[in-house]
Amino acid sequence: MKILKQLMVSLNSDLFQPKNSEQINLVQPALKFWKINNFFYWAMAMGTVFFVAISPFFNDSVRNRNLPFVAWYPYNIKISPYYEITYIYQIISLTCSASTAVCTDTLIAALFLCIGAQFDILCDNIRHLYDIREDLSTDFNKKFISCVKHHRAILRFAENSNKFANWIILGQFLISALSIGMTMFRLTTVIPFSSEFFSFLVFLMAVVIQIFTYCWFGNEVEIKSSQISYAAFESNWPDASMEIKKHMLFIPCEENAKIRLEMDHKNHHN
Repeated sequence: MKILKQLMVSLNSDLFQPKNSEQINLVQPALKFWKINNFFYWAMAMGTVFFVAISPFFNDSVRNRNLPFVAWYPYNIKISPYYEITYIYQIISLTCSASTAVCTDTLIAALFLCIGAQFDILCDNIRHLYDIREDLSTDFNKKFISCVKHHRAILRFAENSNKFANWIILGQFLISALSIGMTMFRLTTVIPFSSEFFSFLVFLMAVVIQIFTYCWFGNEVEIKSSQISYAAFESNWPDASMEIKKHMLFIPCEENAKIRLEMDHKNHHN
């Protein structure tokens, strides 16, 4: 939690804020995609809860006083109102568990999104390093120093994000891989197009979206972190003085610190 608070403080710092409307527009496509992905993830998660909740009503489980999940309780669940209370308790618990998983995954994806957005902003600043003005030398030095500080701040932010998320991602991937295998097997054992079939199918889609979320946004971070040297060449460097060109040679060297998000600091996440 301490690391997460530090990340929020970093995002609110002046160094991480967009400088103009063009930079705001740069991050809008990624933000829009994150929202769409978030919407479908929530839809699949809540769809799973819905089908699990209604499936006992279509296979006579309610008539036999069976719960959605087999569990032991220190009382007789076959009689009212204990059966109804326990039934509602299981559905509420499932809803809370699904919401927690979705919120955790979308939060980590949002952190990856912020890293990519910061690289978009940094690349835009680098492209406009050399603007023809009267106080060109002073203006360039200020911009250049600001870009270097911004880049190193992004690297620290990415490192802290990795510390916060690496074990969570590792655990989620292991559980998701196991869930996919078990769910696909269960799909072969249930009645096709039954409520139970749809509950497994929607859950499978939710797990696939979960894995896709981590892979997509993690890969976006690596791609955008490799664009810094290209941004330097896209600037107006041919018309710059020799001193400014020497300074700009430092940018590809800084770009060697390309970000690769990892799980357990071993497996590259891309």
